[in-house]
Parts: sequence; structure tokens; C-alpha cells
Amino acid sequence: MQKMLPSLADSDYKSELSSTSNEYRQGWKDGCETGISGGSNTFYKMFYRNNKVDGYLISLSSDYRDAWDYAFWYCFRTTYIRQKSSLWSSFFKGFR
Repeated sequence: MQKMLPSLADSDYKSELSSTSNEYRQGWKDGCETGISGGSNTFYKMFYRNNKVDGYLISLSSDYRDAWDYAFWYCFRTTYIRQKSSLWSSFFKGFR
């Protein structure tokens, strides 16, 4: 079902992630899914888990932990901005 939704931040940086370790890629994937769920509206929360983390890897692997943290904040901010910004704010920037 996620493939039918509009493009979100989880599809960014695929070429850059191909040269990293498996743990880093898994951390990025899990962190981004959690970040999208946290920053999105109720509709997207049906498709993205808000607790996607491997407790074993996050405590032992610095690659997984760093990737999860970076991906969470990147995907959270990107999704929040895309979904929470008003259409009218692009036309009327000075009026609030």
C-alpha cells in the first residue's frame, strides 16, 4: 500500500545508502518510517509504524543508532513540512 501513496522522505538518498553497511541501511529505514509516522497526519499513520526500532541493534551498533537518529529527524521534518504547511501560505506569506 505504501507504494501507492505520494512520494515521501523514505525514498530519498537511495543511491547514497547503497554504499553503507547493512546495519546503517536498516537503521535509516526504521528511523524514517518512525519519523514519517510522527510527522504525518492521521491518514499516513495507518501505513507507517510509530515504534519501528530494533532494540538489540540500537544498543549495540553505532551505525544503526546513528542512522536511525538521522533518518528519524530528517523524515519527521520533511513530512511535517509537506503535510502541515498551508496552501495559502505560499500565496500570502506576510498575512498570518
